[in-house]
Amino acid sequence: MRVSLCVLLPFVFFAQTAQFTKDIEVVKVGVIFFNNELELVRAFDTAIRDINELELDVRLEPLKHFVSEDDSLTLQEFACELIDNGVAAIFGPSAKASSDIVEVICNTTGIPHLQFDWHEENFYIHTRNHKLTVNVAPAENMLATAFLDILHMKQLDWKSFTIVYENSRSLGRMELIFGWRQVHKAGIKLWHFNRGDDYRILWKLVSSTREKNVVLDCPADIITEVLNASIYYNMTGQFNQWFLTSLDTHTSTIRSLNSRQFIAKMVAVRVRAYMPPPVHDEADVFEDVESDPIITIRARLLYDAVVLFFNAIRNQIRSSRYQEPRVRCERGFWRFGVEILDQMKLLTARNVTPPYKTQKMQLNAYRRRDEFNLEVYNPMLERITHLWNKNQSLVEYEKLVEAKAIKEQKYNEEDDFTPKRVKYTVSTRVGEPYFMWRQEPDGVHYEGNERFEGYAVDLIYALAEECNFDFVFQPVPDNNYGSYDKTTDEWNGIIRQLMDNNAQIGICDLTITQARRSVVDFTVPFMQLGVSILFYKEPPPPKKLFGFFAPFSLTVWICLLVALMVTALALVVLGRFSQPDWITPIAHDPNSSELENIWNLSNSLWLNVGSILNQGCDLLPRGPAMRMFTAFWWIFSLLLSQTYIAKLAAFITASKMESPVSSLHDLVGQNKIQFGMLKGGSTSFLFSDSNESDYRVAWNKMVAMKPDAFTASNKEGVERVKRSAGRYAYLLETTALQYYLNRNCELKQIGEPFNEKHYAIAVPLNAPFRSNLSVGILKLSEKGMLYKIKSKWFTTNETNCNADPNAAADVSQYTMESVGGLFIVLVGGVLVSMLIGILEFLWNVEQIIVRENVPPMVVLKAELKFFLRFWQTRKPLRTYAESRGSTSTGYSSFDQTASTSTVKKKKKKKKSKKSID
Repeated sequence: MRVSLCVLLPFVFFAQTAQFTKDIEVVKVGVIFFNNELELVRAFDTAIRDINELELDVRLEPLKHFVSEDDSLTLQEFACELIDNGVAAIFGPSAKASSDIVEVICNTTGIPHLQFDWHEENFYIHTRNHKLTVNVAPAENMLATAFLDILHMKQLDWKSFTIVYENSRSLGRMELIFGWRQVHKAGIKLWHFNRGDDYRILWKLVSSTREKNVVLDCPADIITEVLNASIYYNMTGQFNQWFLTSLDTHTSTIRSLNSRQFIAKMVAVRVRAYMPPPVHDEADVFEDVESDPIITIRARLLYDAVVLFFNAIRNQIRSSRYQEPRVRCERGFWRFGVEILDQMKLLTARNVTPPYKTQKMQLNAYRRRDEFNLEVYNPMLERITHLWNKNQSLVEYEKLVEAKAIKEQKYNEEDDFTPKRVKYTVSTRVGEPYFMWRQEPDGVHYEGNERFEGYAVDLIYALAEECNFDFVFQPVPDNNYGSYDKTTDEWNGIIRQLMDNNAQIGICDLTITQARRSVVDFTVPFMQLGVSILFYKEPPPPKKLFGFFAPFSLTVWICLLVALMVTALALVVLGRFSQPDWITPIAHDPNSSELENIWNLSNSLWLNVGSILNQGCDLLPRGPAMRMFTAFWWIFSLLLSQTYIAKLAAFITASKMESPVSSLHDLVGQNKIQFGMLKGGSTSFLFSDSNESDYRVAWNKMVAMKPDAFTASNKEGVERVKRSAGRYAYLLETTALQYYLNRNCELKQIGEPFNEKHYAIAVPLNAPFRSNLSVGILKLSEKGMLYKIKSKWFTTNETNCNADPNAAADVSQYTMESVGGLFIVLVGGVLVSMLIGILEFLWNVEQIIVRENVPPMVVLKAELKFFLRFWQTRKPLRTYAESRGSTSTGYSSFDQTASTSTVKKKKKKKKSKKSID
């Protein structure tokens, strides 16, 4: 019986272990950042990554939102959106006013709210109505206690000092210092300044008080600039002392000021960072700190907030008292939120995984952090002088060196587990721009890895340097990615090489799919993308000089001219019929013996043309028949002109007309344009295996198309799109599409990308170096190397599309090629009118010569001289016979005639007045 139990127990244990590892609880967490908080984003991502890489029974799924600092409405919407998505906690935002909005929403719905920034108000009063809020930032009162202890230490022992601060919120940390002033009667002066001020003015005022001791409270990014300005007023001599209260002073460039001009005693403070094993001990705060990319206090506090919540939620889940939140902003309360906060109060630095970045942390009954360790150090020399915590107060660092040396002796003789440099075979396929044969200049022959270039080549070189390994490229013989053949039950391409252990690394534009993951492992993705449609870009129509005539056909223009003439003649005829249109030559003259009619051919044409051009006219009809006729002509003119304007606008925007298809749905629903994709790629598997209607219909159509809709490579598909000139569309990944768009100006993308995909490096199943490669990819991403490599190969234009002015210019703008005809019409009209005017002038001269019997040159010379007198707007009636005796030119007659005409006009006015009387 004992033997059988011994045999069965291991199987039961492994079965339970396997079942436990499969039941992974995914917990959603939300975080809200402001747009400029990139370091906080990196810290949050690092925390999520470190936690998920532990491969425990709980994983965190982050949901991130970014808002501007003054957009409280969007902030509220994002908070409610996170809660609607089922997050179990919300982190941030960092600003006090914005954090209050999220805090109220979380405490109303029962969702834990974790803060990592300092607040100036009395938290113990504020927390009564906000029992679901946790702040991992060191409590203000404890920081004030630490600052007071520092001012008490013998090295300072200040009797008076000046507090110089940039933000009034920081004065909460000085609360106990002000109380100390009342006890010790110390003189404390306050000076405030703003970022961007002339700091020399500030230090001029401070130095005028002869103060030698300064407490400086300002952000770390301006500390160096502020201190540098104090040098001009001898504030940095050997008798000056500075206490820098910023917990991020170590992140500044203050050490650049270390010179003979800056010999003042400097004291700074920072939160003690985490000590890695094997010397990590909560009771010991005296070990040196290893370098950490997360260096600012807020970034570390955010990291610790994530770790705190993860351990609390994991304990809650393991106690079988957890349900996913299903509440909304407007209704519901998650009862497990309070229990999770109670779990947080039980956690210490000993029982959390991964460890806190700020070492020691314990929440009190008010959910505030009053357990932390501080380092007092000289920021100029980066030398620690004291250590502080609330239990031991200040302890001199030198007294702990001996204890530290004794503890380190236990770990002096340890094995070196540093991995030796290994060599991997990298399997890949030829395909732009990931992996290509390098062109050899004349007289140059490349060997080995130098024969290749591309995105994948640069990525492997960067990974090899980061992860310390050698490699050799080996193009796959069949140049396939790796697809499963159901008939032969075998894989091909890169996947087959990894399965047969012919290669250890597989890289190209290789998509992570469920089928591939069943036979190989993948690292974390190095590229995120989707699928889109590549289509031919129709060239813009050629510009026409007289394009403004295009809205109407030639027949319409001829009919319009005929209509103008016919209606003008009709107006003349109808005007003679209409009795009200016969009026006296002189208005209101009852003695007139004759009537006249204004509707001659020229006036009628002028009215018609003015109506067509939407212009006014002084000639108006009087009789009912004439008015009816004119009204219908105006209606005709209005409709015709508006139709012309609308058609002209349509012609202008004709070159901006959308493609016949704008999405995959449109592409599937038509039969004129063929479409296809790469044969054997992940996109083809997506369409062939999907149950979605559009994907299934598209796949069936592609399979039935003749000629074959599939291509052997993306390059072949691109060339087919270019040759088809709008009769073939090609579906491919967005990264490859962008690459070809940058090099082919006659192509374009239609529709939005769909089906999010990821490229990653493939390795054999259970490969021990997979995590090492994943870490290397994450490090390259943090350093910006992935972005640089992608920019190098995907955004460089081999064909500069902007060099084509037609492509670069906005197609909605008319150039001179398009509107040049208008200018020609204008110039032609001006020239014709000038010609008519000249002919009229000469005709008038001829009439004077005949009527007056005067020599032609006399009349012509006199008329030309008057023509050149542009300042004269009145022309007297010419009587050359009277003026001939006075002057040969007739100039003297102008004044005479003008005066005569004036006298005649006055006499006429007097007669008209008498007749009225």
